Amino acid sequence: MIGFNTISTHDWVTLAVGLTGALSTYLSQRDRLPKWARKWLKRIGSQRITDAIERAGAIAELSPDERRQQAVLYLQKVCVGELGFPVPHSIANLLVEHVYQQWKRARR
Repeated sequence: MIGFNTISTHDWVTLAVGLTGALSTYLSQRDRLPKWARKWLKRIGSQRITDAIERAGAIAELSPDERRQQAVLYLQKVCVGELGFPVPHSIANLLVEHVYQQWKRARR
């Protein structure tokens, strides 16, 4: 049977380096959008999404879920009106949620 004291220091260091690398990779990727979603974000622009979030947030009588839905609807209207292309509801929802998390962190 293998005990902890029989494992070499080199193996412990190798394990620690591997776990540190895996953890840093996970932390760097956790807030990152998939490639297809980043394309949508680039086309629309985070400023337009932030504007949709702030406009929906100005409506005091809405619940947080209703504000998110309002921001998604506003973003869809802006994309059709200003940019000339429709954005599916699911993609608009993902982008609003992603930009909202960044916006919320920046306000702290």
